[in-house]
This record gives sequence, C-alpha cells and structure tokens, in this order.
Amino acid sequence: MVGLCKLHFPLYCCQCIEGTRFIVAGGGGAAKTGVKNCVQLLEVNKVKRKCEATTLEQLDTGIHAVMNMSAVPVGKGCKCHPSITESDKYLVALGMGGTCKIFSIKEEKCKESETNQTASGLKRRKKAKEEKQETPGEVCYKTSLLHHIDTATGDKGTQTAVRLSHDGSLLVAGASDGHLRAWELPSKDQIFDSKGHKDDITDIDITNDASQIVSVSRDGKAFLWDASSGHKTMELHVIWNMKMISRNFRFRNCRFGSVPESPDKLRLFTTHVPIKRDPNNKVHCCITKWAKRRNSEGKETGNLEPAIVQNTGHEAISALAVSDDGVFVGLGFMDGSVGIYISFNLQCAKLVKNVHSIFVTSLSFVKESPLSRVTMGDYDTAIVSVSADCTCQLTKLESRALFSIWLVILLCFIAIATTAYYLNYSGLL
Repeated sequence: MVGLCKLHFPLYCCQCIEGTRFIVAGGGGAAKTGVKNCVQLLEVNKVKRKCEATTLEQLDTGIHAVMNMSAVPVGKGCKCHPSITESDKYLVALGMGGTCKIFSIKEEKCKESETNQTASGLKRRKKAKEEKQETPGEVCYKTSLLHHIDTATGDKGTQTAVRLSHDGSLLVAGASDGHLRAWELPSKDQIFDSKGHKDDITDIDITNDASQIVSVSRDGKAFLWDASSGHKTMELHVIWNMKMISRNFRFRNCRFGSVPESPDKLRLFTTHVPIKRDPNNKVHCCITKWAKRRNSEGKETGNLEPAIVQNTGHEAISALAVSDDGVFVGLGFMDGSVGIYISFNLQCAKLVKNVHSIFVTSLSFVKESPLSRVTMGDYDTAIVSVSADCTCQLTKLESRALFSIWLVILLCFIAIATTAYYLNYSGLL
C-alpha cells in the first residue's frame, strides 16, 4: 500500500483515465462548512523513490458535491460535441443533484500572458525541473461545459449513478426514483426513460460496444437492458436467488469485464451484501461472475448465468472495479480494506486491511503503460482507491516470480553437487 496524497475534502469518485493520471471528485456538500466541492485531475510521480500524486488541475463545482462520476479519454472520431478537437483529452460526466454536467478537459501550452489561475477556474500545471528541461513551456488545462442534462425528475430527485460509453456517444444515468434514463450525444435526445426499480439505483455499467446496460438497486433487483430501446432483457436477481436459494442479499455493484482470451466477449461481475446486517449473526458477502454456457463446439449460447459465486468475508462490500484486460477484479470494503481477485476463479490474490480509515467509496485500476511501470515499479496490477477520509491510496499486486527463490537455491545446489560428483568420478577433481 502506498499513500498517494491526502486532499482537503471527502472523496466519493475515482477513475484512472490514462497512464499515471486519474480523476477524483467529492466535497462537503451544500452545507457551509468550509469544505469545498470540486474535481481534481491528479498525476502520480516518483518523488525521492516514492510515489506521490500531485494535482494538475482543479474544477470547483459550487454548492454541489460530486457523488457519482464517469470519465473517459477522448478518442479519435469522438463526436460527443461539435466543439471537440484534438486538444480535448478527457470527458467527465458529473452528478450534481438532479442534473448531470459533462465537461471536456483540454490540454494546451500556456501563453506567456496567462496567470497561474485561468479564467475557467483551473490552475496551471506546475512542471518539475526535469520536465522543464525536456519540454520547454508549461501545459495548461482548460475545462468547457459541453452538456447540461436534467437526469432526475421532481424537486427531491437526485442522480445516483452515471456512465459514459467508451466513445462518449451515450450517457446513461440512474436516479433516486428508480428510473434508468439514456441520452444520445451530442443531440441530447433521450433514448428511453424506463422505470425498473422501486428504490435508488446504486450502480450501472455499459458494455464496450454500448449495446447493453446493467443496473442494480437498493430494492434488491438487478436488470440487464437493451441500450437502444430501454427494454429489460434479463432479471438477474431472479436467476441469482434461484441459484443461492436465498433472498437475504441485495445487489450492491455491477461491472462488465473483458474476457482475456477473447476480447470481443464480455463477462459480468456483481457484488452482494445482506439486506439487513445483524451484528449477532454475521453473514458472508460475496461476488458473482456471470457467463454464458458453452456448447460442445466451445461457443457461448443462451443467457448469462452465475458461473462462480465467491464469499469475500463478513465485511460489507462498498466498491467494485475490473481491470481493462479483464484479468483482475478489485473490491473495496466498508472497513477501508482493498482486495484484488483473479477474475478466472475469483480467488483472492491480495487483501490489504485498513487501507483507509473508513469505507472505500470508489476504486479504479491503473491504466497499463510504460510510464506507469517506470513510475510505480514492476507489478502485475495496481489499483487506486479513495475514501471519505480524504486520502488516495495505491495498492499493488507485485509481479509473481516464475520460480520460488528457495527452489532456485535448491536447483543451484543440486547443479553444483552434480558437477562435483561428475568431476570426481571422471578423475578431474
């Protein structure tokens, strides 16, 4: 575990977006406590052989604390807004009460006349001495508001979950009224408004091809949706309850994941916590891997069904993430612990207790790149987690050696002994 930084506001959202960069968001809410509400773009650097996260830019969000967020890099051919250019690096969808605001973060070289604070409210990035020698001039980040969409209805309605598709052409939001809504970008035409849940939607996700959506809610139900029509295609909770023969759990998180050997296929991961927590009768929480059955030819057929259900312990799960390659699954817990699991069999590869002093609010796997390995060292995978304790932590799964060090020593000893015996037998020793 590596402490990257401690900020001055509670953190509720975290998403790694490129190499060593990630975005966090949160705040103290509308109460005038002096705790700010903002979004920060952070970058991990190696400082005196230690990893530290420094703030590149900051966007103040006024009286609204960002409780849910989705960020994606701007890819080639992105048409989420007419003003998008090659200098736009990231798209960020922020949940602010009953609305969703989508910003772009633009990277530009600073002009000499620009001050340390730009007109958009973002601070100019401070370059290290080494960077200044390699790249003259400084880089400024400017945000621009692309879209403002009302994602929840009623005076007390709030957006509880949000997701942008990988190409930025689809926005999906869940609300406290149980509605799942989707919009096409840049037109902002609403694709559907479906009433599927009776309580807050706690989490949603979109497949890489933006064809399917999954949603889970406090009402204990989980649905698979057709992204083009908003029609339910599966009631996941019904299938799960039949397998477990128990209705004492509710779905907490959901994420789609790639299949390492077949990137065009997808898996679904969901977490489950008890509906009621009884301190005198602790019940294990669990994570489920969903997959389709394979026929005799090895092709997947039918609908998704629970392939593996793995107990994760008594501590309640609070956050879920899946690595881009689909090899690892990350879990955050209410006691502040972080676990890394192997997606193939859901076995725990590493569990670090009390990474945070209170519950983990969000986590995200570091994007694989040469820069991330140079900065963070060698590892099989690494995950950034945040919490309401205002800290950002890095948990790494160290690279596993092909052979144990003791096995290597034993083999060396056998080789030396064999050589000595041969030389003695041959009369050469």
